[in-house]
Amino acid sequence: MKKKSLGTDNFSKAKNFLKTVAEANRLKILFELKNKTMNVTELHTKLRLPQNLTSHHISKLKKVGLLSEKHDGTFRLYSVNKKKLAESTRIFKELLGI
Repeated sequence: MKKKSLGTDNFSKAKNFLKTVAEANRLKILFELKNKTMNVTELHTKLRLPQNLTSHHISKLKKVGLLSEKHDGTFRLYSVNKKKLAESTRIFKELLGI
């Protein structure tokens, strides 16, 4: 039986996912947002990180699609994009044959 090839696109997606979430502060942001929506000020206060560093990590998480953004007046509210997280997890598991 021939092995199913996932292709370089899925490998690249899995690599970018792992590279992004491997950074401790980004993982903490995902943890804080797992069940609630927060803005940058709330996150940087909760995590005790400078606001510019928090914004940087949010940007990286958004770039791979792991965060959703919603506007509420002048605030941007962030939450985990659970659909994208599930897709990234599925791809990673398929690459490992789990």
